[in-house]
Amino acid sequence: MDTMEMKKKLRLQMAAVRAGIDESVRHARSEAACHQAEAKVLGPMRKALSCKEGKGLTIFTYLSYRDEPSTAALIEWCLEHGDTVLVPRVSASGQMTLHRFDGPNSIAPGAWGIPEPKESVPVWPKSRYGEIDLVIVPGLAFDLQGGRIGYGGGYYDRFAEQLCGVAEEGGIPLYGSLLFEEQLVEQVPAEEHDLKLDLLFLATDVIYIK
Repeated sequence: MDTMEMKKKLRLQMAAVRAGIDESVRHARSEAACHQAEAKVLGPMRKALSCKEGKGLTIFTYLSYRDEPSTAALIEWCLEHGDTVLVPRVSASGQMTLHRFDGPNSIAPGAWGIPEPKESVPVWPKSRYGEIDLVIVPGLAFDLQGGRIGYGGGYYDRFAEQLCGVAEEGGIPLYGSLLFEEQLVEQVPAEEHDLKLDLLFLATDVIYIK
């Protein structure tokens, strides 16, 4: 079985595993994982940055959908601390753009029912990608080497490649994911172009890959 087939098989398996977690359990674990991210990573990053530049962080995160780990608590805490929160929008042609999150009134269901910024919300320019400090990446399966299986669209892999082009203008951000324990596997089948994560946010702890 080649890598693509292994990915497809694992994607189906883990989608079923995640969907089988009770809704109340998902909610509680999501909030706990967000708290781990805030307390152990974002809080210290914000403190270090404020000493240098006197401003908040810039966070790029997905807007959770269906049985994904919810990012709601994390977004709320970031906004309370004066951070800039960016969220994605996918066009009909399959291009992902970033937009500043200005509250629920700026969000509407997209083509697949996934919440995303309305067309009227300005695009965050690629020239400012270097300002991003942390990217919260969605996914279905993860391993302790930073491997991740997404939904097959390759949006975040291409985004990471774009960021490499602006590294000299700001820097490469950290990449992390919120996940449930059931989503951890021994090894994710990976290809050379696949994004590698730096952090895994679980309800009980933060796992540092590097």
